[in-house]
Amino acid sequence: MTPPTDNSLPDLDTAWESHWGDTPPLGHLLRTAQPDRWVRFHSLPRSKRYAVTEEEYVTLLGRQHMLLADLGAPQDLVVITCEWSDDPSPRGREPDVEQVAPGDPWRTVLEDETEAPEFRTYTHLYMGTLTNLPTTLDPLLRKVADFETAGVILAPRGLGWLFHPYDGGVDVITATPAERDALSARHPDWLSRYPGGL
Repeated sequence: MTPPTDNSLPDLDTAWESHWGDTPPLGHLLRTAQPDRWVRFHSLPRSKRYAVTEEEYVTLLGRQHMLLADLGAPQDLVVITCEWSDDPSPRGREPDVEQVAPGDPWRTVLEDETEAPEFRTYTHLYMGTLTNLPTTLDPLLRKVADFETAGVILAPRGLGWLFHPYDGGVDVITATPAERDALSARHPDWLSRYPGGL
């Protein structure tokens, strides 16, 4: 693991294990591991998956910024991004993702150790920070919304809650079940209508 270049950041491994135990920093695993703290919000009315007009992007990004504000997001956010390869060592990042979310290698995750080596896919996680402003966050959030990247997690420096956008919405994992319930109650029209909250 390469240490972060921003020495003001906490030890991410210690902070991660303190809040999330041995669950890897992967959104689909986190929602399964923390069902009482997880809630999904859809980014567009009627659960429309992709924005096609600027008006829809305004709605999508507006909802995401409102959720971050409701979470009390600080001025600087930790940003975790992903790259994938068949090699356990990171090979470098996609330039367009690196441009909107600079980061350093943090850890590599192999989800399924039972797969034959020739079929294994490794998720390489990178950590950086971004200022909590539309001008700095929106390029990354739009890439996620357009499915040009995935696996992004935004969090405060202590990693006490997690904001995981995907193409279609946001999974939020709050610090407590009560905070999850309060956040859900603020935006009932944004909640998924599908069974299980997906």
